[in-house]
Amino acid sequence: MKKFAALVGGIMFMCSSISFASVPTEKIALGKIVPGMTTAELVNICGQPNSKRGEDWIYNNFKVEVDDERPNIVEKVVTRSGALVTPDGVAVGQNAEVLNKAYGKADDVDVERDGTEYEYFSKDRTMKITFKVFNGVISKISCKVIY
Repeated sequence: MKKFAALVGGIMFMCSSISFASVPTEKIALGKIVPGMTTAELVNICGQPNSKRGEDWIYNNFKVEVDDERPNIVEKVVTRSGALVTPDGVAVGQNAEVLNKAYGKADDVDVERDGTEYEYFSKDRTMKITFKVFNGVISKISCKVIY
């Protein structure tokens, strides 16, 4: 019985480790914007935002959310523009099929009325990248730090 329990436990452990996409943290970014970077680094790379609304910094092709508890840290970056690409070359406007080639099977899939969200977590589960897909086309990309 102990051998059977050990076998079942081993199989479950293998399956659980296989089910995550395990994206390297360096691949969770939009352009040169990386969640967790400082706002000083952001301004150095992109300049001052066009506007600020609370914790949101608005640029031409993207929006950055600054962490409310750590106001000098970029918590999230979001784009609906094809101008920014991920380190794997994925951009808004591309066919969703590129996601499987670039990242593998999604860690989480959420079907909503206005599209489907595909989430991929970093290997250490401290970051994630999310792709919103509508009619088979990527319509939004977001990257976020997970605390």
